Amino acid sequence: MVVNDAVDVGVPFVVGGFPHSQDPPFHLKWGTFEGQIDELRISSVIRYPLADALAIIRQKLPEGSVNIPYNVELGTDAASGDVTWKIVDGRLPRGLTLGSKDGRIHGTPTATGTPGAFTIEARDASGATSSHRFVITVASGELLTESLPPAVVGEPYLAAFSTRHLAAPLNWEILKGKLPEGIELKAAGRRDSAKASVSPNSDGRRRSVSRIVLRGTPRVVGRAPLTLRVTDANGESRMRNVVLRVLPRELIAIKSDRHTVALFDWQGPNGKLIPDRLGNVAHTLTWTNMGGDRRVQWPGRRKRFPQFTGHGEHGFATAGKGLAKLDFKTCRREWTLEAWVRRGGPLQAFGGTVNKKQNPFHFGHVCGTYDRTKRGVWELYLSDAKSMDGSMAPGIHFFGAEKDQSLENLDPWHRPQGLVGRRADAGIGDTEWHHVAWQYNYAEDLHELFLDGRLIWKMASPDGRKLVNNRKHDAQFSVSTRLTGYSRYGGGFNYLGEGNFFGQIGEIRISNVRRYGR
Repeated sequence: MVVNDAVDVGVPFVVGGFPHSQDPPFHLKWGTFEGQIDELRISSVIRYPLADALAIIRQKLPEGSVNIPYNVELGTDAASGDVTWKIVDGRLPRGLTLGSKDGRIHGTPTATGTPGAFTIEARDASGATSSHRFVITVASGELLTESLPPAVVGEPYLAAFSTRHLAAPLNWEILKGKLPEGIELKAAGRRDSAKASVSPNSDGRRRSVSRIVLRGTPRVVGRAPLTLRVTDANGESRMRNVVLRVLPRELIAIKSDRHTVALFDWQGPNGKLIPDRLGNVAHTLTWTNMGGDRRVQWPGRRKRFPQFTGHGEHGFATAGKGLAKLDFKTCRREWTLEAWVRRGGPLQAFGGTVNKKQNPFHFGHVCGTYDRTKRGVWELYLSDAKSMDGSMAPGIHFFGAEKDQSLENLDPWHRPQGLVGRRADAGIGDTEWHHVAWQYNYAEDLHELFLDGRLIWKMASPDGRKLVNNRKHDAQFSVSTRLTGYSRYGGGFNYLGEGNFFGQIGEIRISNVRRYGR
């Protein structure tokens, strides 16, 4: 059964061959057509018979919803004259009927239940018959939204709540919590019509509309835990606990200034060459393997950033090796490393399989020069190792020249004695954008980790060891993947290896000052 539900495959429509996405493109040696191609046409119907005898067209029938009209038309191939339809085994869900002349399954389901299986027979004017077994599920209502993208002080905000299989009109309520100042619960749609359709209530907490959004411009940094309930026309209710984060404006405006050592912002004409905005050519990032422009936009950030499957075939690395600035060697007193990250989910590649196996996402290399060869100096990562709830926390590995100068697993889960605040606030459990930062100061020998602008962990002299930045190496600085050797359009990229990041990575900036918490 073909399921055509991909939102963005990132591949252009091509004719005659497979041009690679490099600029200028080249054509792969296999699969290229030789000859001529005439007219091309795509139609929404089957124009030519696929069978030499009457056959019901196979299809996966959509789910039904209680008290929501349902209408699906079945079809046949190679029919002779008019076709009549009937059910020869099983029964349709309550409230649905089959049209004997047009093959339409229509009506309004009245109750949820186990998937209903039934066999339909089609008969044409010649007396030929065909039968096929179908399944219809009348599903329970769902509140699909599990988390909210971050808001930024002074920036317009819009986030929608999505439902499925709930009958309109829907009644929305905030049971617990208070919306941040400047944010309102409104009906979805155009601003004018939205204002007109919202039911007036003095407390501003209850709305009776089909689709709802959070809209406005927040004014104050903070976190707003909310419990939301939606009730449909059938009296069926669903609840969700979410947190609306309002972040400081400085986190979203990551630009170059006098303290910037390196900055990768992923913007530009294509996704192949990503320059360091300070102009250092040796720092330029490019594909570790043959790839394409995988930058996409995700709610919470207006710009497009690369998306990684976690399999390791897509990643970025510098042309240069052993680069001093990217190893903090020019930061004499202190530094800040910061990055925007979006965890893709608990399973790599959105749950896709490789060799018939799904791979969990437990550890992801965000960036650094330390890789599978163990030659480099440092690594910024996300990891759920030793997490109590499956959330991923940022962490750091840092290596000096000698074995007793290694600092490993500097993160809240491996070293909980360094936690600042609640453990529940130190991890990333959703698939939204988050800002992470690591700061270090030589005089204090102090490491600090920040999540969304908040200090979540700090530790001085872990294991009684002072950070020593004296390691020399010839490894590349890489993003999203732990390399197995030198990699540039092929080579030592880490396909299906340990440590590849699944999700998106945004701006990466190294600075020679501690930017946060001071």
